[in-house]
Amino acid sequence: MPFPKFSPLQSRLVASFMASIMLLLIYFTFSSSYFAYAAELDSMRQEDHDYDRLRSIPVLDLDVDSLESWDEAYQAEFVGQDRGIIGRVPTANDPSALINNRPVLTNVPQGVTMQYMFTNASLFGDFSPAPAGFPSPILLRRDEDRWMHIDARLLAPAANRTLFISVNACEQPTSQDTSIGPAPQLVLYISQSENNTTPGPGKDPKTQQAFPLVEGAVLVNLTATSDVYMGLSGVNTTHYTGVWNAEIAASIDAPYHYYNGDDPNLFLVDSDSSSALLITNNLTTAAVNSSIFQEWLKTPPPFVMFASSHGDTSLIGLRNSYCGLEKTAEIAATKNGQSTDLVQTGITTRGLGGLPKQQFYFSGLSAASSYYGILAMNGNSTDSSTGVIGGGGRVYKAMNFTTLSDENCAVIFNLSFCDQTAYAVPGNPRNFPNFTSLAAFYDNATQSSYQFFQNVLAQIPCNTTSSAQYSLARTCDDCAAAYKEWLCSVSIPRCTDFSSTLPWLQERNIGQPFPNGTILPQSVLDLASQSRFLNTSRNPSIDSMVQPGPYKEVLPCNDMCYNIVQSCPSAMGFACPLPGHMGFNSSYGLRPDGTAQQDGQITCNYPGAAYYLGKGSRKSTPVVLAIVTAVLLSVMTL
Repeated sequence: MPFPKFSPLQSRLVASFMASIMLLLIYFTFSSSYFAYAAELDSMRQEDHDYDRLRSIPVLDLDVDSLESWDEAYQAEFVGQDRGIIGRVPTANDPSALINNRPVLTNVPQGVTMQYMFTNASLFGDFSPAPAGFPSPILLRRDEDRWMHIDARLLAPAANRTLFISVNACEQPTSQDTSIGPAPQLVLYISQSENNTTPGPGKDPKTQQAFPLVEGAVLVNLTATSDVYMGLSGVNTTHYTGVWNAEIAASIDAPYHYYNGDDPNLFLVDSDSSSALLITNNLTTAAVNSSIFQEWLKTPPPFVMFASSHGDTSLIGLRNSYCGLEKTAEIAATKNGQSTDLVQTGITTRGLGGLPKQQFYFSGLSAASSYYGILAMNGNSTDSSTGVIGGGGRVYKAMNFTTLSDENCAVIFNLSFCDQTAYAVPGNPRNFPNFTSLAAFYDNATQSSYQFFQNVLAQIPCNTTSSAQYSLARTCDDCAAAYKEWLCSVSIPRCTDFSSTLPWLQERNIGQPFPNGTILPQSVLDLASQSRFLNTSRNPSIDSMVQPGPYKEVLPCNDMCYNIVQSCPSAMGFACPLPGHMGFNSSYGLRPDGTAQQDGQITCNYPGAAYYLGKGSRKSTPVVLAIVTAVLLSVMTL
């Protein structure tokens, strides 16, 4: 087809139009180099963890005059990477690179600083998979550091990341001179300055921060934008020999190692001369019929425990370090990550609230000795492998407990009938060489006594119309529960050393010799002859079968007796003595009165009692004075 013929004017218009099109194409081609980059950003998935950070990169104006020297002055500027790891070969003097959630175990000689770095590439790398969790978050009486509960993905904007750096000292230098205390703590130095890539002692303090370890551990969380440099330094001293052995880790997820310096989360239930029973706080407050409650009962115990006597100085300086506890604690629940047989543990619902908690039973302890008890987690409790979040373990504040002096009190627990009973009871290692046989003796005798009460309760019309019931507020089930609680407490006395001077204790069985054959001074025996309450146990079978010798009893709380009066039919004739009246002081005790002397103490015995747990919050209530019925007399004070 022939081309159309244009007039001279039309030809000039067409030529001008085509020239304009060409100029526009040239302009758009060379005037802006960012259009392609912007298109690439928009094509990214917004789920990418770098998406927002890339979107926030500012557009830079380039100096055209500098283009001539571009090749000579070129430096890498890749997002998420920098010249620290691009374009050069690492040397022997470079710091050792840490990888996310992968600890490095090292020896730190005295006077030496070990150098590490967490690279920009690792900082903006992928987060680790979340570990398997528990049925519900574990409860603590005090809040842990708030950042422990915040996902690191939410803490920092896309242009930076929160980095968690932690150190655990596993071993420390020692000295033959025990009077000078433990070795100095390691010091962690951190720098984010390119002018200080080897932080440590003597470096410019404006370019680094120093974090001394506390009892063998330190946690630091910081907001980082590029390479982070670390120095782990040991003091040079002539008073100690050996090196520090330590584990250092960095994580963009959460601390690899953790310690809680505020809450022990561990409570002494009771102790005897060679063992102790301890429990944690409730693991959950979920209702009994909830799936969470049932899952906790099936879940392996989350905690482990360590103990050392106050006289053992090797643990001082390492009490916040999991690996330090494993290596130095006298009694360790785990060694090298493996469970030991030194501690019995399990989940129990015994105690206030009837909620799941973990219990620990230590044996092989020394008499009349004070111990540190330290609760911990092996890894994150579900996994202690390298590369997992929290794999370095978790340690809680140390608590203290003391064993008894005499051997005639023995801790029993896990009884079948009196399932809420767990404390030291009158014992004799010659007649009952282990706590299981002693527990069976008390449990079986109490269950037999309970049968008489059941026979009486069977005469009460429990399942009847509302108008015929003995109470609209309480039922026969309430009566049975209240009586069982009381019966177990009065039939199985709570025992402690006869030498204890606590004012709320009741002396028992003074005239009988101790299991080792020794007897009390004659002056004390003369006093005992003046009162049968002092010269016998609460239950005659204790003196005849167990033969514990002299001991002191923590009396049952008087409100348990009052609970029977409230819960059972008046026709059964239950009544309780009033404080200050005859028989009360030798039969019942009172809850703590709020004074400093009684704070956290067990001034009277009740189901689930533990030192400093609940602090005896259930108040005793005055009751009407009356005569105890024959049902109560069968097991009441002699």
